[in-house]
Amino acid sequence: MNEIQLSDLSLGRHIAQGSQGRIIELADHPGTVAKLYRTRELGLVDGRALAELVRIRGLVESEGLQVDHFAAWPHTVVLDGLRTAGFLMQRVHEPFLAGFGPATALAELGLLVDTGDVRSPGIYERVLLMRALAAVMDALHRQGLVLGDLSPRNIAWSVAPIPRVMLLDCDGIRPAGEDGVLPPADTRGWEDPTNLGMPPTADSDRFKLALTIARVLTGDRNAAPALRPDLTFAGEAGILVGPLTRLMDQAAGPPGLRPTASQWATVLDVRSPWAGMAPPAPAAMRSRGPSPSGEILRPFRRSR
Repeated sequence: MNEIQLSDLSLGRHIAQGSQGRIIELADHPGTVAKLYRTRELGLVDGRALAELVRIRGLVESEGLQVDHFAAWPHTVVLDGLRTAGFLMQRVHEPFLAGFGPATALAELGLLVDTGDVRSPGIYERVLLMRALAAVMDALHRQGLVLGDLSPRNIAWSVAPIPRVMLLDCDGIRPAGEDGVLPPADTRGWEDPTNLGMPPTADSDRFKLALTIARVLTGDRNAAPALRPDLTFAGEAGILVGPLTRLMDQAAGPPGLRPTASQWATVLDVRSPWAGMAPPAPAAMRSRGPSPSGEILRPFRRSR
């Protein structure tokens, strides 16, 4: 198994921190970062579960792509003596970064929801980003894994060179029905109401995927399957309205009947129908230039 002692790491600067731990760059390996758990979490860490994630890393792939293309997956366990202190993973670089004035940060999924005046992808890229997310989740489910805490903070996105996603906080992933590295977490407002306080399942993943698709495609942070989100898109995107509405209604139903990630990926795969679609006219406001599809990156607005 891949292990390293904390004392053998050459730690650099802190680059991020969260409720569970700190992300620290390695001074001698700029492409690698360490996630070190906070003191209060250390007593809760299941070292065997983390070692299992490291072990199966090479088995996880999506549509022929190895895991590093779509997930910041743990690849080495960090030990402090006999105690599990954290893990090493690849550092997330461009193109999954967004500019905020002079600073840059991860382009998290939250930027696609209720964005206000933030420049963001148009509907074409949003559809393909959600297709990419569904394909990755389908790959996890096929391996018997569940994502668990699907939220706007643990998924990064990019539209260059093609729309794609990067899973963050992958130590929350676990084999279905088994304990994870830490007790399961749910981001407030992004929970499966039928699974509150219980371990994550593939079915709760499916509900959260539908929730995410509804919110990203409408730009409404309160959208949910049961609220019949407004999925009426302009132009050729209208081909999706019927199929998406049917899946969204199904996702609002009881557990066990929710659409699979594979079903969502199939419906959202509109690359062929839109292949000849002319790019829309530039918005009146200044943009960041054309996206890979030719569509102008502009604030996403729904017709009202």
